[in-house]
Amino acid sequence: MTEKEMYDAARIAVRETKDSKSFLRLGLLYAKGIGISENHVLANYFYEKALALGCEEAEGYIEQEYESGYKDLCKDIEKAFENNDSLASQLQSRFKRLIEKERMKKNYGILSMIRQHFHHFYPDYTQEKAISDILEERDTVDAELLYATCTSDNRSEVHVDLLDHLLQQLYAPITQDAELYQQIREAGECVLQDQDEKELMQCIVNLSASYKSVCTNFNILPKELMTIETMELSPYIKAQTFVLLRKQAFRCLLSIKDTDSVIQDKVLNVLESDEKLLNVWEEIEDKDIQLFLVSFVELNIDLDTLEYKYQNLLRSFTHHQWEHLANCLNNYIGRLSGAGINHQLPEFTPENLPPITL
Repeated sequence: MTEKEMYDAARIAVRETKDSKSFLRLGLLYAKGIGISENHVLANYFYEKALALGCEEAEGYIEQEYESGYKDLCKDIEKAFENNDSLASQLQSRFKRLIEKERMKKNYGILSMIRQHFHHFYPDYTQEKAISDILEERDTVDAELLYATCTSDNRSEVHVDLLDHLLQQLYAPITQDAELYQQIREAGECVLQDQDEKELMQCIVNLSASYKSVCTNFNILPKELMTIETMELSPYIKAQTFVLLRKQAFRCLLSIKDTDSVIQDKVLNVLESDEKLLNVWEEIEDKDIQLFLVSFVELNIDLDTLEYKYQNLLRSFTHHQWEHLANCLNNYIGRLSGAGINHQLPEFTPENLPPITL
C-alpha cells in the first residue's frame, strides 16, 4: 500500500467508523506528512477527536505536539483557566498531569514556557524557598521550577534522554572502535570540536575563572562547577552534560547573590530575560562579578545553540530526513581527517547510517 493509499484508507475509516483509533491514525498521518502534506493543525484536531472518544494514547501524541512547539501550550492553558465549566475543568486536569509529567522527566524547557502559570499548578511555590533549596542542594519541586526559569531561552531542554540515546547510536561507529577512540583521546578532544563547541568551552573557562575570583575576594565557599578537564567532549558532548552545566552555573550565581545589592534587587527579578540580565551588569561595580554575570548569560546562549542542534537531529530522525544525520556524522569524520587521525570510516549516506532505534 502506497502512502497515498494509506491516507485515503484512513479518511474512509474516519468517515465510516468514527471510532477513536481511526481518528488517531489520521492524525498521525497528518503529523508525519504521510500521503498528504504535513499539517499539525489538522493532526491536533484529529488527536483531540480521538481523545474525546476515549483513546488515551492520543494524549501522548498531543503532549508531543506541545513539546515540539507545534501546539501553543501557554495559549491553551490560558483558555483552560478562563472558564469554570466542565470542559475547562477537564482541560485543567489534563494540563496538571502534563506539567507534572514534564517536571518528572526533567523537561525544563517545557516548564520554562509556562512560568507565568506556575500558580495554577504549584500554588505554594515561592522564589525564596526555591533559592534556599538550590543553595542547600535539596532536590525539590520549588528548586526545579526556579531552575527551569533561570534564563529566558531555557526552552531546549526537552527529550534530553532521547537526545543522548540518538547521539549514542549515531556516533557508535566511532565510539565502538577502541583503537580510533584512543587516537582521539591522544590527539586532544578540543582539536575535534566545531565552532559552537569551542565557544562553549571558552565560556566555561571565563565563567570558572571569574567565579573563582569572586569566591576568593568575598570569602565564599564555591559551589561545584564542571570544567573542561572533567567533561567528556568527543565525539559529542552529552545533552545531560548541558543540563548539569546550566544547573551548576545557576547555583553558582545564587551563591554570590549577597556580594552586590544589584544581584539581590535586580538580577533575581529579571531571570526571565537574557537581555534584561545583560542590561543590569554594568550597574555592578566589581569587575569579576560583571564578568561572571556576562559569562553566565553567554553560557545559557551557547548551551541553547548546541541543544537546538541536537533537537534538529531528533526532528530529522522523526521525519526520516536521514541525509541530515549523515551530514552530521560526516562533518565529525572530516575533522578527524583534518587532525591527521587515521580511520577506516566510510562516507555515510542515508543508506549506510548506523542503526538507530528510539
